[in-house]
Amino acid sequence: MPQFIRLDSRNRYEIQIQGCFDASWLDWFDTADLTVEIIDAQTPITRLSNIVTDQVGLVGLLRRLHGLGVVLVSVRTEAA
Repeated sequence: MPQFIRLDSRNRYEIQIQGCFDASWLDWFDTADLTVEIIDAQTPITRLSNIVTDQVGLVGLLRRLHGLGVVLVSVRTEAA
């Protein structure tokens, strides 16, 4: 059965971006774990997992990344 998410509930997310993540940005992601993978002919993909926030916080993080010109690869919920 699918997990239903409410706008005001805190959930666990994973965000993948193209390129390497600047370590100075890590403060924005309080509990995140950072992994950099090299895929598709040496293209770096950074995976930020264990991000715990509500929908408002998630949108804020995505807007901040967008403002920095970061290419978003994926956003998904993680199992609790």
